[in-house]
Amino acid sequence: VQASIEMFDEPMDDSLWQLVALGAGTGGSMLAVGSVAGVTLMGLEKVGFLWYAKRISPWAALGFALGLVTYHLQRMMAPQ
Repeated sequence: VQASIEMFDEPMDDSLWQLVALGAGTGGSMLAVGSVAGVTLMGLEKVGFLWYAKRISPWAALGFALGLVTYHLQRMMAPQ
């Protein structure tokens, strides 16, 4: 997120930042090593990276895709 802030000059209330927040919030869940919860799961429960990638990552990606669709539907119904 910090890199995005430094790369773009859009004002903080621009819709770009809502999408950056969505990506940051769900992106860490797509990879087990992308979140503290994923790393803890791998360490405590001995869950392997490939198991996580096959069984959890697709659900996180689906959640991200549905979040994007919902975001765009909301923007179409109530434009700013």
